[in-house]
Amino acid sequence: MYKSVDASVMRRFNKETVLSLLYQQEQTSRVAISDKTGLNRATVSSLVDELIAEQFVEEIGFGTSKGGRKPILLQFNAGAGYTIGVDVQITHATTVLSDARLAVVYEHRRQLDTRIPPIRSEQLLNVLKEEIESAMVACPPSPHGLLGIGVALPGLVNYVTGHVSFLPNLNITEWPVVEQLSRVYSQPIIIDNDANSGAWAVYLRHRIKNLVFINAGIGVGAGIVINGQVYRGRDGIAGEAGHTTISTIGVLCSCGNYGCWEQYSSEQALARYLREQGIDPLDEFSPLFVSHCVEQAQNGVDAYSNSLRSLGQSLGIGISNLLQILNPEAIFLGGTIAQAGSIIIPEIQRVIRHRAINKNKEMPIEIVAQPIVAVGAAGLALAQAINIFPVRDS
Repeated sequence: MYKSVDASVMRRFNKETVLSLLYQQEQTSRVAISDKTGLNRATVSSLVDELIAEQFVEEIGFGTSKGGRKPILLQFNAGAGYTIGVDVQITHATTVLSDARLAVVYEHRRQLDTRIPPIRSEQLLNVLKEEIESAMVACPPSPHGLLGIGVALPGLVNYVTGHVSFLPNLNITEWPVVEQLSRVYSQPIIIDNDANSGAWAVYLRHRIKNLVFINAGIGVGAGIVINGQVYRGRDGIAGEAGHTTISTIGVLCSCGNYGCWEQYSSEQALARYLREQGIDPLDEFSPLFVSHCVEQAQNGVDAYSNSLRSLGQSLGIGISNLLQILNPEAIFLGGTIAQAGSIIIPEIQRVIRHRAINKNKEMPIEIVAQPIVAVGAAGLALAQAINIFPVRDS
């Protein structure tokens, strides 16, 4: 038995298809959209006219003719609206305001006071509100205003429900953050794991359908994109690779386990390696900690070189494990540890060549610059607001 499809539902689907295609192209024409989507030209022209009236699309001139009239070129309007992305880490929060093409028009980094006991959810909520308010003030006029707000958090969060289960290094549990923020802001609010947010930003930038993004800072997490979708798992907590075990009788982790990967591949690990080399890392976890270590290593101080190489080797072990399980097309490394790329990447690749199998041995590791996680959080909010990306809830 066949079911009829409501005409308004079909039109909305076709409109989203056209908008998504326009978003993914620098410029195109009505004829090209018709050819690529299979929609007839009259339907495409009607949908495009509607999108132009809504100011999501704009005409930018004439293209080259292959015979007959020159086609009118179209492009997605980057200034249609803006989104806010906030990346919360243990020691700092980075906030961006991006246009609808995810170009950053405002960026602010705020230090969190690590001298006090772990920050409480009430304090972190106030930080988020203050950062969001500042970004709102910086928002330029646009047809659709502020489209949404995305928050990236370092731990177990549920993208679907907007609920935080556990932020290990902040010691925050069972926090209904989206519910609390929604009492203040009318815009759609999305939360996700920080590594998932970074992975989404990398996917949007490179359009690689199967990739892994490693976010290495004070902790370590992995964002996984499979077939162009962020993989979150049943409860939204997939990708907690930092809490996989690489040493059965290893260092105690904040999660309660022993020998977790992040205890050997993070800023925490780097500080411990330095102490083992007789160096007291007085600036531990400061914004300049990793860059200071890199500078000292480049100046020939062996303790720093040895410590960074040890960290790179441990990163290589965990990445090798991910390669064996996922066999992605690409691996990207972000977070503060990425500042040491010139020293740690050769170590990572050496370990991969030794431990990985088959073509995984030759997997390149690409460094991703900040503020990639905050941009990814803004991108998730954009996708939720106007549905121009293929985002699913799993």
